[in-house]
Amino acid sequence: MKVVCGRASQNLGSKIAKKMGLEILPVDYKTFPDGEQYVKLEEETEEDVVLVQSIDSDSSYVNLLLLLDALHNARITAVIPYFGYARQDKKFEEGEAVSARAIARTIDKEVEEVLTIDVHDEGIGDYFETADFKNITAFKEISNHIEQKNNQFVVAPDHGALKYAETLSIQLDCEYDFLVKERKSENDVEIEKKDLDVEGKEVVVVDDIVSTGGTMSNAIELLKKQDPSRIKVVVTHPVFANNAIQNIYLAGADEIMATDTIERSISSISVCNPIVEEL
Repeated sequence: MKVVCGRASQNLGSKIAKKMGLEILPVDYKTFPDGEQYVKLEEETEEDVVLVQSIDSDSSYVNLLLLLDALHNARITAVIPYFGYARQDKKFEEGEAVSARAIARTIDKEVEEVLTIDVHDEGIGDYFETADFKNITAFKEISNHIEQKNNQFVVAPDHGALKYAETLSIQLDCEYDFLVKERKSENDVEIEKKDLDVEGKEVVVVDDIVSTGGTMSNAIELLKKQDPSRIKVVVTHPVFANNAIQNIYLAGADEIMATDTIERSISSISVCNPIVEEL
């Protein structure tokens, strides 16, 4: 078995290979002046391969497709730590493409197994007809990197993140709650006022994905008014589009922690261990 590190997951792929004692199959990556990508394996293989590549952008998705084609003789386990487009997992309006289904269909017959981390909706597994689909959580690993204190309180910024707040609260042995949001438009989110028992406590605000940071920033502003001692933001997938990080800090966050499903400068928590355990 060998490991192939996609362009978007070079560091994580290397960690997985080292942890498992596996050889990394070298790949030559190029980008032409017109933006087209080029992929070449330094050696072809018919072995079992663990391909590690997040879909954090259209470019990363194309890179994944090219790698799958180059590895067509191998038996592939595709580790896709961040499965982009998963938020469009169904039709919300007539005429819409179901993006998660479209992505799944292009991968399905090329691999034996797909492994994701905290995918936005596990229902996308139904779109894989031949490949085995598994989704695992990073929140047990995340909890190992958060110092457990007597005065902690975990908050989900909306109902969709409630399961992550519950999981983390169990690991930290503390209370949890959630806020209610109303999305007025794509970039306009309003959080309903809600009194929580957070005065003087360290609040850990947790979510699976932070993109523009609008929901997270609004949640922090509301919580800040209730006098917590500290606000820590924890996120599995740090998309952080535009000025998301800056806006979250300006809203009142004291610290942001994220995993390396998307490799950012603030990716202080690696999902290597839970992936290796599953493999």
